[in-house]
Amino acid sequence: MASPYFKVQTMPRKIGIYIVLILWFIFAIFPIYWAITMSFKDAPAVYGKKPTYLPFVDFKPTKKAWMHLVGKAVGGEAEFIQMPVLGEKLRYLRNSIVVALGSSVLTVAFGIMAGYGLTRYEYKRWKNDDISFFILSQRMFPPVALAMPFFLLFTWVRLIDRLPSLIIVYAIMNMPIVTWIVKEFFTDVPKELEEAALVDGCTRWKALYRIVIPMAVPGIAVAFLFSFIFCWNEFLIALTLTFKTAKTLPVGMAGLTTLRGPLYWDIAANSLVIMVPPLIVTVFANKYIIRGLALGAVKQ
Repeated sequence: MASPYFKVQTMPRKIGIYIVLILWFIFAIFPIYWAITMSFKDAPAVYGKKPTYLPFVDFKPTKKAWMHLVGKAVGGEAEFIQMPVLGEKLRYLRNSIVVALGSSVLTVAFGIMAGYGLTRYEYKRWKNDDISFFILSQRMFPPVALAMPFFLLFTWVRLIDRLPSLIIVYAIMNMPIVTWIVKEFFTDVPKELEEAALVDGCTRWKALYRIVIPMAVPGIAVAFLFSFIFCWNEFLIALTLTFKTAKTLPVGMAGLTTLRGPLYWDIAANSLVIMVPPLIVTVFANKYIIRGLALGAVKQ
Protein backbone atom coordinates (compact mmCIF):
# COMPACT_ATOMS: atom_id res chain seq x y z
CA MET A 1 0.00 0.00 0.00
CA ALA A 2 1.44 3.36 -1.03
CA SER A 3 2.01 5.93 1.68
CA PRO A 4 0.25 9.34 1.66
CA TYR A 5 3.66 10.96 1.28
CA PHE A 6 4.21 9.09 -1.99
CA LYS A 7 0.79 10.20 -3.29
CA VAL A 8 1.57 13.82 -2.44
CA GLN A 9 4.84 13.55 -4.32
CA THR A 10 3.22 12.04 -7.43
CA MET A 11 0.44 14.62 -7.79
CA PRO A 12 2.73 17.54 -8.78
CA ARG A 13 4.48 15.21 -11.20
CA LYS A 14 1.20 14.20 -12.88
CA ILE A 15 0.11 17.82 -13.09
CA GLY A 16 3.45 18.73 -14.66
CA ILE A 17 3.13 15.91 -17.21
CA TYR A 18 -0.40 17.02 -18.18
CA ILE A 19 0.75 20.63 -18.55
CA VAL A 20 3.62 19.56 -20.82
CA LEU A 21 1.27 17.38 -22.91
CA ILE A 22 -1.28 20.18 -23.25
CA LEU A 23 1.41 22.65 -24.31
CA TRP A 24 2.80 20.16 -26.81
CA PHE A 25 -0.70 19.51 -28.20
CA ILE A 26 -1.26 23.25 -28.68
CA PHE A 27 2.15 23.57 -30.34
CA ALA A 28 1.43 20.64 -32.70
CA ILE A 29 -2.15 21.59 -33.59
CA PHE A 30 -1.61 25.35 -34.00
CA PRO A 31 -0.26 25.18 -37.60
CA ILE A 32 -3.42 23.30 -38.67
CA TYR A 33 -5.62 25.84 -36.88
CA TRP A 34 -3.66 28.67 -38.49
CA ALA A 35 -4.15 27.11 -41.95
CA ILE A 36 -7.89 26.72 -41.34
CA THR A 37 -8.33 30.34 -40.27
CA MET A 38 -6.03 31.56 -43.07
CA SER A 39 -8.20 29.80 -45.66
CA PHE A 40 -11.17 31.96 -44.59
CA LYS A 41 -9.31 35.29 -44.70
CA ASP A 42 -8.97 37.90 -47.41
CA ALA A 43 -6.07 40.18 -48.30
CA PRO A 44 -6.80 42.92 -45.68
CA ALA A 45 -6.98 40.33 -42.88
CA VAL A 46 -3.79 38.63 -44.02
CA TYR A 47 -1.67 41.71 -44.69
CA GLY A 48 -2.96 43.75 -41.76
CA LYS A 49 -0.58 45.24 -39.20
CA LYS A 50 -1.90 43.04 -36.40
CA PRO A 51 -2.21 39.25 -36.68
CA THR A 52 -5.75 37.90 -36.55
CA TYR A 53 -6.56 34.63 -34.83
CA LEU A 54 -10.28 34.42 -34.04
CA PRO A 55 -12.95 34.45 -36.79
CA PHE A 56 -15.89 36.82 -36.24
CA VAL A 57 -13.78 38.53 -33.54
CA ASP A 58 -10.54 39.61 -35.25
CA PHE A 59 -11.72 39.24 -38.85
CA LYS A 60 -14.80 38.47 -40.93
CA PRO A 61 -14.55 35.02 -42.59
CA THR A 62 -14.84 34.76 -46.35
CA LYS A 63 -15.13 31.76 -48.70
CA LYS A 64 -12.92 33.32 -51.37
CA ALA A 65 -10.15 30.69 -51.19
CA TRP A 66 -12.59 27.76 -51.27
CA MET A 67 -14.46 29.28 -54.21
CA HIS A 68 -11.13 29.62 -56.01
CA LEU A 69 -10.52 25.93 -55.33
CA VAL A 70 -13.62 24.94 -57.32
CA GLY A 71 -12.92 27.47 -60.08
CA LYS A 72 -15.09 30.44 -59.14
CA ALA A 73 -14.06 34.10 -58.92
CA VAL A 74 -15.40 36.46 -56.26
CA GLY A 75 -16.58 40.00 -56.88
CA GLY A 76 -14.43 41.88 -59.36
CA GLU A 77 -11.77 39.16 -59.51
CA ALA A 78 -13.15 37.86 -62.79
CA GLU A 79 -11.59 40.89 -64.46
CA PHE A 80 -8.00 39.84 -63.74
CA ILE A 81 -8.26 36.11 -62.85
CA GLN A 82 -9.09 33.67 -65.62
CA MET A 83 -11.69 31.06 -64.70
CA PRO A 84 -9.84 28.16 -66.41
CA VAL A 85 -6.78 28.93 -64.29
CA LEU A 86 -8.87 28.69 -61.12
CA GLY A 87 -10.49 25.46 -62.26
CA GLU A 88 -7.12 23.76 -62.79
CA LYS A 89 -6.77 23.17 -59.05
CA LEU A 90 -9.34 20.37 -59.10
CA ARG A 91 -7.43 18.77 -61.95
CA TYR A 92 -4.24 18.96 -59.88
CA LEU A 93 -6.05 17.17 -57.06
CA ARG A 94 -7.32 14.50 -59.42
CA ASN A 95 -3.83 14.02 -60.86
CA SER A 96 -2.32 13.62 -57.38
CA ILE A 97 -4.91 10.99 -56.40
CA VAL A 98 -4.47 9.02 -59.64
CA VAL A 99 -0.67 9.12 -59.47
CA ALA A 100 -0.42 8.26 -55.75
CA LEU A 101 -2.91 5.39 -55.92
CA GLY A 102 -1.66 4.02 -59.24
CA SER A 103 1.98 4.15 -58.25
CA SER A 104 1.34 2.66 -54.79
CA VAL A 105 -0.66 -0.27 -56.19
CA LEU A 106 2.00 -0.93 -58.84
CA THR A 107 4.82 -0.66 -56.29
CA VAL A 108 3.16 -3.00 -53.79
CA ALA A 109 2.34 -5.55 -56.53
CA PHE A 110 5.95 -5.77 -57.69
CA GLY A 111 7.28 -5.43 -54.14
CA ILE A 112 5.26 -8.49 -53.07
CA MET A 113 6.80 -10.58 -55.85
CA ALA A 114 10.31 -9.32 -55.11
CA GLY A 115 9.97 -9.82 -51.35
CA TYR A 116 8.52 -13.30 -51.83
CA GLY A 117 11.36 -14.29 -54.14
CA LEU A 118 13.98 -13.10 -51.66
CA THR A 119 12.44 -15.05 -48.77
CA ARG A 120 11.54 -18.33 -50.51
CA TYR A 121 14.37 -18.89 -52.99
CA GLU A 122 18.15 -19.12 -52.65
CA TYR A 123 20.14 -17.62 -55.51
CA LYS A 124 23.52 -19.07 -56.42
CA ARG A 125 25.35 -16.30 -58.24
CA TRP A 126 24.49 -13.58 -55.72
CA LYS A 127 23.43 -14.13 -52.14
CA ASN A 128 19.99 -13.01 -51.06
CA ASP A 129 21.42 -10.49 -48.59
CA ASP A 130 23.55 -8.94 -51.33
CA ILE A 131 20.53 -8.64 -53.63
CA SER A 132 18.48 -7.09 -50.81
CA PHE A 133 21.21 -4.56 -50.06
CA PHE A 134 21.53 -3.69 -53.75
CA ILE A 135 17.77 -3.08 -53.97
CA LEU A 136 17.83 -0.88 -50.87
CA SER A 137 20.87 1.06 -52.15
CA GLN A 138 18.76 2.35 -55.05
CA ARG A 139 16.80 4.41 -52.53
CA MET A 140 20.00 6.24 -51.57
CA PHE A 141 20.05 8.20 -54.84
CA PRO A 142 18.82 11.77 -54.25
CA PRO A 143 15.88 12.71 -56.49
CA VAL A 144 17.80 15.68 -57.89
CA ALA A 145 20.34 13.24 -59.41
CA LEU A 146 17.57 11.33 -61.20
CA ALA A 147 15.40 14.22 -62.35
CA MET A 148 17.36 15.10 -65.51
CA PRO A 149 17.90 11.49 -66.72
CA PHE A 150 14.20 10.78 -66.27
CA PHE A 151 13.36 14.01 -68.11
CA LEU A 152 15.53 13.07 -71.11
CA LEU A 153 14.21 9.50 -71.14
CA PHE A 154 10.54 10.42 -71.09
CA THR A 155 11.09 13.21 -73.60
CA TRP A 156 12.63 10.65 -75.95
CA VAL A 157 9.68 8.24 -75.57
CA ARG A 158 7.20 11.14 -75.73
CA LEU A 159 5.73 10.57 -72.28
CA ILE A 160 6.62 13.96 -70.85
CA ASP A 161 3.77 15.70 -69.01
CA ARG A 162 1.79 12.45 -68.78
CA LEU A 163 0.43 10.70 -65.69
CA PRO A 164 1.93 7.28 -66.63
CA SER A 165 5.41 8.79 -66.52
CA LEU A 166 4.94 9.93 -62.92
CA ILE A 167 3.41 6.57 -61.94
CA ILE A 168 6.39 4.69 -63.39
CA VAL A 169 9.01 6.96 -61.80
CA TYR A 170 7.39 6.91 -58.36
CA ALA A 171 7.07 3.11 -58.54
CA ILE A 172 10.77 2.83 -59.32
CA MET A 173 11.73 5.21 -56.50
CA ASN A 174 9.55 3.53 -53.86
CA MET A 175 10.20 -0.07 -54.88
CA PRO A 176 13.28 -0.53 -52.61
CA ILE A 177 11.62 0.50 -49.34
CA VAL A 178 8.40 -1.39 -50.16
CA THR A 179 10.36 -4.54 -51.04
CA TRP A 180 12.25 -4.42 -47.76
CA ILE A 181 9.12 -3.90 -45.67
CA VAL A 182 7.23 -6.73 -47.38
CA LYS A 183 10.26 -9.00 -47.27
CA GLU A 184 10.54 -8.70 -43.49
CA PHE A 185 6.91 -9.69 -43.02
CA PHE A 186 7.12 -12.58 -45.47
CA THR A 187 10.05 -13.92 -43.44
CA ASP A 188 7.72 -14.33 -40.44
CA VAL A 189 5.24 -16.47 -42.39
CA PRO A 190 6.05 -20.18 -41.72
CA LYS A 191 7.14 -22.05 -44.83
CA GLU A 192 5.36 -25.16 -43.55
CA LEU A 193 2.00 -23.57 -44.35
CA GLU A 194 2.99 -23.12 -47.98
CA GLU A 195 4.39 -26.63 -48.18
CA ALA A 196 1.09 -28.00 -46.90
CA ALA A 197 -0.79 -25.97 -49.51
CA LEU A 198 1.52 -27.26 -52.26
CA VAL A 199 0.90 -30.83 -51.13
CA ASP A 200 -2.85 -30.18 -51.36
CA GLY A 201 -2.46 -29.17 -55.00
CA CYS A 202 -1.90 -25.40 -54.87
CA THR A 203 0.57 -23.78 -57.21
CA ARG A 204 3.13 -21.26 -56.01
CA TRP A 205 0.91 -18.39 -57.14
CA LYS A 206 -2.12 -19.80 -55.32
CA ALA A 207 -0.06 -20.38 -52.16
CA LEU A 208 1.17 -16.81 -52.32
CA TYR A 209 -2.34 -15.45 -52.86
CA ARG A 210 -4.18 -17.67 -50.36
CA ILE A 211 -1.59 -18.24 -47.62
CA VAL A 212 1.26 -15.70 -47.57
CA ILE A 213 -0.48 -12.46 -48.53
CA PRO A 214 -3.40 -12.79 -46.05
CA MET A 215 -0.95 -13.42 -43.21
CA ALA A 216 1.22 -10.44 -44.25
CA VAL A 217 -1.63 -7.94 -44.78
CA PRO A 218 -0.40 -5.62 -41.94
CA GLY A 219 3.03 -5.31 -43.54
CA ILE A 220 1.55 -4.79 -47.00
CA ALA A 221 -0.73 -2.06 -45.61
CA VAL A 222 2.25 -0.31 -44.00
CA ALA A 223 4.21 -0.51 -47.27
CA PHE A 224 1.23 0.86 -49.23
CA LEU A 225 0.85 3.76 -46.79
CA PHE A 226 4.53 4.70 -47.00
CA SER A 227 4.44 4.56 -50.79
CA PHE A 228 1.24 6.63 -50.95
CA ILE A 229 2.61 9.36 -48.68
CA PHE A 230 5.92 9.54 -50.58
CA CYS A 231 4.06 9.87 -53.90
CA TRP A 232 1.55 12.36 -52.54
CA ASN A 233 4.17 14.75 -51.15
CA GLU A 234 6.76 14.47 -53.92
CA PHE A 235 7.57 17.77 -55.64
CA LEU A 236 10.86 17.76 -57.57
CA ILE A 237 10.14 14.92 -60.02
CA ALA A 238 6.61 16.21 -60.63
CA LEU A 239 7.99 19.69 -61.29
CA THR A 240 10.54 18.29 -63.76
CA LEU A 241 8.29 15.91 -65.71
CA THR A 242 5.08 17.96 -65.87
CA PHE A 243 4.15 21.32 -67.37
CA LYS A 244 0.35 21.60 -67.52
CA THR A 245 -1.66 18.43 -68.14
CA ALA A 246 -0.15 16.17 -65.46
CA LYS A 247 0.64 18.74 -62.76
CA THR A 248 0.06 17.48 -59.23
CA LEU A 249 -1.23 19.48 -56.29
CA PRO A 250 2.19 20.24 -54.70
CA VAL A 251 3.40 21.69 -58.02
CA GLY A 252 0.16 23.61 -58.45
CA MET A 253 0.55 25.13 -54.99
CA ALA A 254 3.99 26.41 -55.94
CA GLY A 255 2.33 28.55 -58.61
CA LEU A 256 0.04 30.38 -56.18
CA THR A 257 2.24 33.48 -56.28
CA THR A 258 1.20 36.38 -58.49
CA LEU A 259 2.54 39.85 -59.21
CA ARG A 260 0.44 41.06 -56.28
CA GLY A 261 2.23 38.67 -53.90
CA PRO A 262 1.64 35.17 -52.51
CA LEU A 263 -1.99 34.14 -52.27
CA TYR A 264 -1.73 32.90 -48.70
CA TRP A 265 -5.44 32.15 -48.38
CA ASP A 266 -5.37 29.94 -51.47
CA ILE A 267 -2.19 28.25 -50.27
CA ALA A 268 -3.84 27.51 -46.92
CA ALA A 269 -6.95 26.02 -48.55
CA ASN A 270 -4.84 23.85 -50.84
CA SER A 271 -2.71 22.74 -47.89
CA LEU A 272 -5.81 21.54 -46.05
CA VAL A 273 -6.97 19.64 -49.14
CA ILE A 274 -3.54 17.99 -49.42
CA MET A 275 -3.85 16.71 -45.84
CA VAL A 276 -7.16 14.93 -46.41
CA PRO A 277 -6.29 11.90 -48.64
CA PRO A 278 -3.30 10.69 -46.53
CA LEU A 279 -5.45 11.16 -43.43
CA ILE A 280 -8.25 9.06 -44.92
CA VAL A 281 -5.82 6.32 -45.98
CA THR A 282 -4.25 6.32 -42.51
CA VAL A 283 -7.63 6.07 -40.77
CA PHE A 284 -8.78 3.12 -42.87
CA ALA A 285 -5.40 1.36 -42.64
CA ASN A 286 -4.90 2.18 -38.95
CA LYS A 287 -5.84 -1.33 -37.79
CA TYR A 288 -3.30 -2.95 -40.10
CA ILE A 289 -0.62 -0.38 -39.31
CA ILE A 290 -0.90 -1.07 -35.58
CA ARG A 291 -0.73 -4.81 -36.19
CA GLY A 292 2.27 -4.36 -38.45
CA LEU A 293 4.16 -2.23 -35.95
CA ALA A 294 3.27 -4.65 -33.16
CA LEU A 295 4.58 -7.61 -35.14
CA GLY A 296 7.80 -5.72 -35.85
CA ALA A 297 8.21 -4.94 -32.16
CA VAL A 298 7.69 -8.58 -31.18
CA LYS A 299 10.25 -9.66 -33.75
CA GLN A 300 12.83 -7.31 -32.33
